[in-house]
Amino acid sequence: MNSKIDIKICTIDMLTDLQYLCRTTFYETFSDSTDEEDMRKFLAETYSAEKLSAELANSESVTFIAYKNGTPLGYLKLNIGNAQTEKCLDNTLEIQRIYILKSAKGQGIGSAFMQIAENFASEKKLSTIWLGVWEHNELAKKFYKSKGYEKFSHHTFVIGDDMQTDFLLKKKFYDLGQNKRTAFKTVPKM
Repeated sequence: MNSKIDIKICTIDMLTDLQYLCRTTFYETFSDSTDEEDMRKFLAETYSAEKLSAELANSESVTFIAYKNGTPLGYLKLNIGNAQTEKCLDNTLEIQRIYILKSAKGQGIGSAFMQIAENFASEKKLSTIWLGVWEHNELAKKFYKSKGYEKFSHHTFVIGDDMQTDFLLKKKFYDLGQNKRTAFKTVPKM
């Protein structure tokens, strides 16, 4: 049996897998710190088939799903331009979502997703990659720090009546003044 991780660009025919990953990974990550009714409502609204379909149709976003033996394990959502959730920096790529099932962590999927984001930023000649991470998600903060990300701001993330703080992290990626960038493999175009 093949145990290779395959990462594919998510298309509308993969919507069921995406919705499963969105809801399951978010619940696994935040259910201990979120009111049950707030969580239920957030998952139903934020990850509805209609909303996810619209996200997949947005030409300034791309979503990837990691599979192993046909089973979805995690996903990555990247945004450029007007698809970004914040207008905090210029010439940037946002990693809006990067989630992996608890049972699939430790297999290198997170690192592979980060490489995809860097490949994408390199190809688009974007100067900075940024993301938001919950202030209490110590494992994620440690992971991003190991990848060269530094805190530059924060914003409020709302789940129902719960106001949470996300740290905004960035990694300078492309020096526009010197026209230098890190060389990476080509990634699929949006």
